Amino acid sequence: MKKNNLIILFFTVIAHFLNAQINTFSPYSRFGLGELNQNTLAHNQGMGGAFAALKPDSIFPVMINTGNPASYALIKFATFEVGGFYTNSKFSTQSVSVMKNNANFSYAVLGFPIRKKSGAVLGIMPYSNVGYNLNNTVDEKNIGNVSYNYNGEGGFNKAFVGYGTMPFRDKLINFRKKETAKFNNPEKVYSRKRYAVKEFTNELLSDFSIGFNANYLFGSIKNYADVRYPNSNLYYNTIRESTIRLHDFTGNFGIQTGFTIDSVKVKRKKDTLTSNLGKRVVLKEKIKIVFGYYMNLNNTLKANYDLISYNYFLTNTSGILPRDTVIKIVDANGKIKLPLENGIGIGIKRGEKLNIVLDYAITNWNNFKLLNYNDSLKNSTRMAIGFNYVPEKFATGKGTFFRRSQYRLGAFYNTGYLNLNNTLITTYGVSAGISLPVGIRTGTGLINLGIQYGTTGTNSNNLIKENFIKVNVGFTFNSTYFDDLWFRKFKYD
Repeated sequence: MKKNNLIILFFTVIAHFLNAQINTFSPYSRFGLGELNQNTLAHNQGMGGAFAALKPDSIFPVMINTGNPASYALIKFATFEVGGFYTNSKFSTQSVSVMKNNANFSYAVLGFPIRKKSGAVLGIMPYSNVGYNLNNTVDEKNIGNVSYNYNGEGGFNKAFVGYGTMPFRDKLINFRKKETAKFNNPEKVYSRKRYAVKEFTNELLSDFSIGFNANYLFGSIKNYADVRYPNSNLYYNTIRESTIRLHDFTGNFGIQTGFTIDSVKVKRKKDTLTSNLGKRVVLKEKIKIVFGYYMNLNNTLKANYDLISYNYFLTNTSGILPRDTVIKIVDANGKIKLPLENGIGIGIKRGEKLNIVLDYAITNWNNFKLLNYNDSLKNSTRMAIGFNYVPEKFATGKGTFFRRSQYRLGAFYNTGYLNLNNTLITTYGVSAGISLPVGIRTGTGLINLGIQYGTTGTNSNNLIKENFIKVNVGFTFNSTYFDDLWFRKFKYD
């Protein structure tokens, strides 16, 4: 009981810490729910953020794929991951530019096995971030220079509990036992083609996994707008302040399956006695093909909001003297309809050395509503590709450190959901990463380092361009030691 209370206390502290941090300075976080956080951990981000068809290894080292909860089924050891990030961003227009730096906590995730076929995960991470401060002066016709100031802060966080299982895990083993007995019976006619089809079907079923996350979204977003005229005797300066508070549940689920190619068919040369006869050659490194699918649900969430708008005069000392209140709403009930996201992926893994993962996803922002407003958002498309390479995963002894390390490359592209001044605000970039092995008592741990370089938006058409470098740092600890410490069942406490 004390151990469970310690875990709950840890995640509670993290939740309070998340509410106090600022994770973005992007001017585009003004729209929608803000700048959406990546659903993945440091090792995924080094692979361009590709995750739909990424299966974790069932042997050390084990890493958690929070993007597709179907992967939880392969968690065979208690695993804890925690991470943070550092971002350097350059925001520029055609005339000016400014640099911003930020470093903060990213996530804390705990995974553990449940019997032979299942695994569970609980964790916490930012869901969306808001942090902008925009000032602009426009020479309005017949009015003069009007000053516009917009700023916002806050964001929503996500605490989640996930479960993944492989319901047909023993299907292939049982099939082979049954069919082998038939094959060895000389009295029955046996078709190799029929056997191959059945074996392939049972292999897909045996590798099939399904999982879900129950997500609790919480936090608040504050937005502030100030319109100031050159002559307040003729025009009313106006301030508009709004706060949105969210505490509700949503979910996402995913599936994965795959098959293994352990041999290939090759042709023999023709001779005078036979035609082209094929034979199968066993591959030195098996090839695993994985298919993945995930869906983030478009639930309608309950929210509360405050809204106040008032006119004001400027005093001689540039202070604000309120004139009258136009709107005042306190703790009203509202709704947020999330966008529906569907994603598919394919993964190709060669032996224990090379893993390639490709993602394609579409998010339906057309039906998104924030307190009955949708900001005219557009459906967005995300594409990502990632590579993971380990020279010699099971190397032992001195001088094997870098042979056991994991090296990553990736690329990503997102059309974005904003169309401003007839211009899509896209995000694209490349990534690289490395995981360095470290021993933790009886198990294995990793230090995960990743870097992303990318661009959001453009500085043409009176817009703002962001060039960013993001460094992700994560720590993975997994061991039978944790199993003994946290998950062994004792008769007496």
